[in-house]
Amino acid sequence: MNFFRKYTLLIFLILFIGLYTANNYFINNFKNLYKNEGSYAIGIVKNINAFGRSGHDFVYTFNVNGKKYKSVCSAGNLSSDEFNKYVGKSFLVIYLKSNIYNNRLYISVPVNPNDNEKALKEIVKNSYTKRKLDSVPYPGFFWENYF
Repeated sequence: MNFFRKYTLLIFLILFIGLYTANNYFINNFKNLYKNEGSYAIGIVKNINAFGRSGHDFVYTFNVNGKKYKSVCSAGNLSSDEFNKYVGKSFLVIYLKSNIYNNRLYISVPVNPNDNEKALKEIVKNSYTKRKLDSVPYPGFFWENYF
């Protein structure tokens, strides 16, 4: 028991560094792979969760091959007045074919909920949209999507 008391700070530091490194790995992995391995879906914002003093996460769902997935992506700082602009609306989701849980919601790219995959590919080919896709949104904490 004395071991844990003596090395508590070191244990928490190692744990924090490990979590930080894993989170950065998933972020960089997406940035490097989405152009080659990315596929598209329509995400519907179900809720906006607040954390801390001013942080918010979008909670959204999307369907791939008939299976429904739920995920979280950072919304940054939102005022409560802005919530209604997003909840229930449809936006582009890009996910990696090799790991569907590595995905991002692009609230800057609204889509029609009735669009099919061909229509989504046309939206993504648009040069204006391509610039938005290159600024990859920050995910929620990685353990919310992976564990």
